[in-house]
Amino acid sequence: MLKDIRILDLTRLLPGPYASMLLADLGAEVIKIEEPDTGDYMRHFMPRVGDTSVFFLAVNRNKKSITLNLKKERGKEIFLSLVKRADVVFEGFRPGVMDALGLGYQDLQKVNPGIVYCSLSGYGQDGPYRDKAGHDINYMSVSGALGITGLRGAQPVVPGIQVADLTGGMFSVISILAALWQKQRDGQGNYVDVSMTDGLFSMMSIHLANLAATGTPAARGDMMLSGALTCYNIYRTKDSGYVALGALEAKFWKNFCTGIGREDLAAGHLSRAVEEDQVYKEVRDIFLSRTTAQWQEFSGKVDCCLTVVSDAESVMNGEYASARRIFLDVPAPNGKNMKQVRNPMVFGQPRDGDVLPPPALGQHNAEIYGALGLDEQELELLKRDGVV
Repeated sequence: MLKDIRILDLTRLLPGPYASMLLADLGAEVIKIEEPDTGDYMRHFMPRVGDTSVFFLAVNRNKKSITLNLKKERGKEIFLSLVKRADVVFEGFRPGVMDALGLGYQDLQKVNPGIVYCSLSGYGQDGPYRDKAGHDINYMSVSGALGITGLRGAQPVVPGIQVADLTGGMFSVISILAALWQKQRDGQGNYVDVSMTDGLFSMMSIHLANLAATGTPAARGDMMLSGALTCYNIYRTKDSGYVALGALEAKFWKNFCTGIGREDLAAGHLSRAVEEDQVYKEVRDIFLSRTTAQWQEFSGKVDCCLTVVSDAESVMNGEYASARRIFLDVPAPNGKNMKQVRNPMVFGQPRDGDVLPPPALGQHNAEIYGALGLDEQELELLKRDGVV
């Protein structure tokens, strides 16, 4: 779908590479530009397949890799030559770094007026936190998202996935696609400022709107969809597993109560999940009376929004992943195939073609630089001088 769209990807670690992989999966030519010798830091994390991090492999398929030192004048010249032939520049440095290199949006606009330039950062290109270092946990805390995550009366809980990083990546994809559509319409490029913290503020919309309207702040573990209600909660089972009950609508709660033979509990649909509430205590005890497998069987017969809380192993080998073809096989550095999660977007007319394995560092130097007219001899000189 994005055939003939060329993206110069300067990002590293998780947020940017996740975003550019989604775009690469959709057919864009993503050229990953990495520092000579070291490359993307994520390459070196443990655990590894062969000599490359599993985490790097997970978010860098369908891309090409070149090495280029943007601190060298010749490196900047080569980068500008690449920009002339590109549609998108995607960077994730601290604000001001690209401007200091002479490669900011205003600089690139001079050589390619239609360039879409996306800057992904923790706190955005302006504001009081512009220059602060941070990671997912910091953006979660600043936005308030961390403060409402966890159990009532307990400390905040770090989520099991990097929410700010991944939503920041997704907002980058949305922004880039919107800017590309504008470019197609009127030929104008654009600059996009994506802040991971801004993205989390967007995720907090309903809670902040409620505060503005009622003056009532969100309370950790005590909101309608985060632990306050008996009908929408997590329960332990007889064999120490867990199930998630999402019977928020009255019809699902009624079905649940009928299914367990306790129609008398139906009137307690919106009862609070607290020790003082008799409905909650009885429901909790009922869940403890059956095994996880028994509740799994129950959920297949009773339409009440009940699911087993799965671990990673059962997810990978489960019927949902199999039926939806969630996983694909991607060639790995050790010569074998590695299971990876496919792009979540499914279209009626899927894109054909083989999946490209995550690239080795500088694997496509000859191809990309050769297209610029640089021959092997010049590439050797550039390598000697630390440019590539």
